[in-house]
Amino acid sequence: MHVSPDPITTREQAAQERETLLDLIARGLYCTTAGALGTDHTEPSAEVLTQGRRVADDYLSAYEEWLVNLAADTAS
Repeated sequence: MHVSPDPITTREQAAQERETLLDLIARGLYCTTAGALGTDHTEPSAEVLTQGRRVADDYLSAYEEWLVNLAADTAS
């Protein structure tokens, strides 16, 4: 299946997409950890999601920095 999302054209849209990504990554981290530990996959608590979002934010920040550097290298 091919998905072609609408382009992001405003800072507000970009911020909303980033928040969505943070939530998805945090939930993925929770599920991965729960699966590795063999625990039940219940709905994560707000505290667990907050911790996961911090990790996700670090990951996304590093990825964004890498993309900016890649674009700068490509432009030069």
